[in-house]
Amino acid sequence: MKQAIDATTSSEELRKLADTYSGVVRKLVASNPNTPPDLLIELFIEFPHQVLNNPVIELILLENPDFFKELYENNPYIFNEDALPSLFIEWAVNCSDEGIRKTIASNENTHPSFLEKLAKDTSIDVRSHVAENHRTNTNTLQKLAEDKSKKVRLAVAENSNTSKCALLKLATDKCYEIRSKVAAHTKTPTDVLEKLIQDSNGIVRFGAARNPNTPQHLVNKLLEKLIKHETSIIQEYKLPESFLEWAVNHQDTNIRVAVACNSNTPQNLLMQLAQDEETCVRTAVAKNSKSSRKTLTKLAQDENETICFIAAWTLKERSDYYYFDYDENQF
Repeated sequence: MKQAIDATTSSEELRKLADTYSGVVRKLVASNPNTPPDLLIELFIEFPHQVLNNPVIELILLENPDFFKELYENNPYIFNEDALPSLFIEWAVNCSDEGIRKTIASNENTHPSFLEKLAKDTSIDVRSHVAENHRTNTNTLQKLAEDKSKKVRLAVAENSNTSKCALLKLATDKCYEIRSKVAAHTKTPTDVLEKLIQDSNGIVRFGAARNPNTPQHLVNKLLEKLIKHETSIIQEYKLPESFLEWAVNHQDTNIRVAVACNSNTPQNLLMQLAQDEETCVRTAVAKNSKSSRKTLTKLAQDENETICFIAAWTLKERSDYYYFDYDENQF
């Protein structure tokens, strides 16, 4: 043990110790400044921090500038480690190997100062990895929001750390994919969402409509416009409850039927539709497998025999029908 620590222990003795013992002794050998470079490379897999913090490292690098690269090749997963020495990270940031720079750029353990440097990298992939990294600070993301590469700007638009100022810039991007990401971002200001929900591109408008920060009256206005062309939107998609509340009272019977068919329609609205004057609306509620037992039980007593039969059949198909009380378990 003492020999493994002693800086005067010869390289050959340290090699023997590393070959003979395991665990603690090998770990101490990895920290010993007399340990030969080839043995440090071997120990790098087990004890990367001890090797990188070995006081002889800088001297080895003077003799062999590729030593860090040799270490990396023997342990390519090294950048998954926490608290790596700045000297090693700085080497990686300036390394000619793009793959290494990409690894550093995507690693959330990388310090923001190194990410800021990589944000200026000549490689689009490296810059996009920086833009995706949640450790990247807002100032760096702000600069990347003006990057010439669509791939980089798209990554900025998706990063949760992106500032409102950067999102404001990206909201007017010529690329609709980027505007759609801004439309879906939780930090996008309301006034920007008001513009994006009226965007010329449908994907952008859809992203804004799904954003919880978009004023509901604007979402409803968009949906009202859409159903004029395609009523099935109400039947097939999960829509805001405020819009459905408007739809259940619509004078167009087809719209009320579509709401009654939607498996996502809230139970209170299905119960309201179960009392609709139109037979086709009540029939749709009776067929809806998501209608509550209370609603179906009511329809099973409907004045229309067909609706009674359909509601009774839907109840029969419900596996929980015989086991729960209707009033206490209204889904």
